[in-house]
Amino acid sequence: MRSLQLKFSALVVALLVVACVVLAAMATNHERASVVAEIERASIALAKNLAQDAKVPLIEDDTLALGALVQNTGRERGVVAVQLVKRDGHVAAALEPTFVGIPTGVAPTYEDGVRLERRGDQLEIAAEVTWSGDRIGEARIEIDLARLVEPILRETRVQLAWVALGVTTFGVVAGLGFVALLVGPLRRLRGGVERLAKGDLAVRVPPTSRDEVGELTAAFNEMGESLQQKERIQRAFGRYASDYVLQTLLENPEGAELEGAERDVTVLFADIRGFTRLSENLEPTDVVALLNEVFQLISDCILSSGGTIDKFIGDSVMAYFGAPIPSNDHPVAAVTAAVAIERAVAERNAKLDDDGRAVGVGIGIHTGPVVVGNIGSDRRTDFTAIGDAVNVAARLEKLARPGEILVSEAVQRRVRGSHRLRFEGERQLSGRQEPVHVYSVDLRASGEEAA
Repeated sequence: MRSLQLKFSALVVALLVVACVVLAAMATNHERASVVAEIERASIALAKNLAQDAKVPLIEDDTLALGALVQNTGRERGVVAVQLVKRDGHVAAALEPTFVGIPTGVAPTYEDGVRLERRGDQLEIAAEVTWSGDRIGEARIEIDLARLVEPILRETRVQLAWVALGVTTFGVVAGLGFVALLVGPLRRLRGGVERLAKGDLAVRVPPTSRDEVGELTAAFNEMGESLQQKERIQRAFGRYASDYVLQTLLENPEGAELEGAERDVTVLFADIRGFTRLSENLEPTDVVALLNEVFQLISDCILSSGGTIDKFIGDSVMAYFGAPIPSNDHPVAAVTAAVAIERAVAERNAKLDDDGRAVGVGIGIHTGPVVVGNIGSDRRTDFTAIGDAVNVAARLEKLARPGEILVSEAVQRRVRGSHRLRFEGERQLSGRQEPVHVYSVDLRASGEEAA
């Protein structure tokens, strides 16, 4: 009997050990798959962030900024290789300097802007870098999955081995509970990543352990906090600075990249004619509402044509085209924006029941060299354009009648193939010795061409 009991006990223990081993193997495989999936999602987010941050440096071929981005990304756990590739397929910056300048090619297709490949324990993620819908390069990150996954699995195996040695009749229940204990935090973390991917930057996952899973959860929470803080800054200051200036300040708080540089740009001034007389009969709140309404129309037309709004001066708007992002057709873009402004204001006036709030806009445009960058003191700085081209555009705007667009000869030479112009004669501008040839834009012809 005793022998039978021993045999039965040995059989029961053997069955429980086999059950624990099977459960342990299932738990390990499940955990590995879950961890790898979470690492893939986190790596995709890291690659996309790198691609987002590398837009401006790739356009400007800023090797220092590209190198800094690569080095910062290389400090992330598990990252063994980082590359930023130009549009032509040559490596612009890499964690390994010997790869810089080597042609590697750019992936022809992406899925949701990302290409993901696995070769054994190596995970390669490539995210396309785009600007205004055009691909300008590629950000590549290579992750060593073994370096991230094996510490977690190693600790798991040790824990399961001790459980197997102390197996009892409650082994199955304890094993199932242990599996649930391991899978629960990963499920919560996966749920948090999915919510973050959908735009919920406020999501946080409370850490339930101090092991690698807990560290991964803490890193996820830190990433969410960083993204939320960046969004708050962008939302708060996005109304007071251009996207380029805001992004540059977020990447480089010292603003060294915003120092003044000479550029060939097209400057546009738009003024609401008769606004002072119109505002005499309105309440202050109505004046502000009217001004905001017209400025909204003007701003939409300028931004949709690729212009940069420099400032609002009373009832006038100053904008320029061709900076901070260089452009070859900035005179055409400026005249196109001006035509759109006049048409939008005319449509707005046509919808009014009361002509007392109808407005007219006079516009002046000139092309020439200016200095674009930070102008001001150490306590108050503006990112603006300074130069004679600004003064000429402002003087032309003063000559323009309501609903009229006046351009200089420099603009006329570069847009006459796109817009119909009419020579208005020579005008003597205030502060200039030489007279200026002035042209007006035929709004009717421009409207027909646009249609």
